[in-house]
Amino acid sequence: MKKIVAAGDRVYLKFFDLQFFHEKAREANAEFVPFREFDEQKFKKAITDADALVLIDRPLTAGHIQVMSKCRIVLALEVGYDFIDVGSATSRGIVVSNVPAYCRNQVAVHAFTLMLAVCRKLKIMIGETAKGGWNYRVGEPLFEMEGKTLGIVGLGRIGRSLVPKARGFDLEVSAYDPYLDDDVFDLLGVKRRYELEDLLREADIVSLHVPLTGETFHMIGEQELSMMKPDAVLVNTCRGKVVDEKALYTALTEKKIAGCGLDVLEKEPPAPDNPLWGLDNAIITPHTAWYSETSVRRLKEQGMDEVVRVLNGKRPRYAVNPEILAQGGG
Repeated sequence: MKKIVAAGDRVYLKFFDLQFFHEKAREANAEFVPFREFDEQKFKKAITDADALVLIDRPLTAGHIQVMSKCRIVLALEVGYDFIDVGSATSRGIVVSNVPAYCRNQVAVHAFTLMLAVCRKLKIMIGETAKGGWNYRVGEPLFEMEGKTLGIVGLGRIGRSLVPKARGFDLEVSAYDPYLDDDVFDLLGVKRRYELEDLLREADIVSLHVPLTGETFHMIGEQELSMMKPDAVLVNTCRGKVVDEKALYTALTEKKIAGCGLDVLEKEPPAPDNPLWGLDNAIITPHTAWYSETSVRRLKEQGMDEVVRVLNGKRPRYAVNPEILAQGGG
């Protein structure tokens, strides 16, 4: 019988009931094996004879991949896969897949919710009424969104989902994504900005929708924040390490930008003394942009379907290293 190993504490935080996973594994004549420990040697032993790995934020290094003798697919049970050494997996003929579309609209909705909450200074307003006050002036100044510019960094599935929502609020939309053709921007009716700095200088709201890579690590730092308007807002629902938090804290406290809405932080869960907690112009949610009951269902169904497909000899739908298919992998 084949063996599917699932690891990463967030697997078990998201899914308390694993019955679906066990049932789905049987479609590939496989056993679903939960691995809940953190011990590295035990992890290596568990994955040595695994035919598939299902991971959420559990680092998979070249050293791990080296000991895997049977593995055919590594699935990141999420959108991001920065914790997996894709190059090493590719060199061993292992398919790496993710679940790229299960929460596309949900994340876009959450990003827009953060934009509205920060622009309308809801943290300050709710704080005022929570203590029995009724003074709207605590939030001054407030500005209308009509005619303002939303700058989208990363025009993938989620970034594209943001475009019609922005139009519904009469926002102008610009975007930066160096990996797309002009046709994509033209079809969406979005102004293309070929340089990140051009987008940062013109946008009233900047929303980040990029994967975490060596290129995007701290792509928003002191220099980039200094390019933004003093009344601009930054929203991040992708990966915490895309933003340099120390530089962001300085920009917020020195009023270099007006505010931020964050669903992700550099360290999760964050330290209790993270200075961003105490700022009135920072609204933070606990990495929940992805969540709805519908997205939970889609995540497990689409993710396990990918694993079963590969173990049954079918072509993967969401390989992030598609070059392996030409080599006969998967």
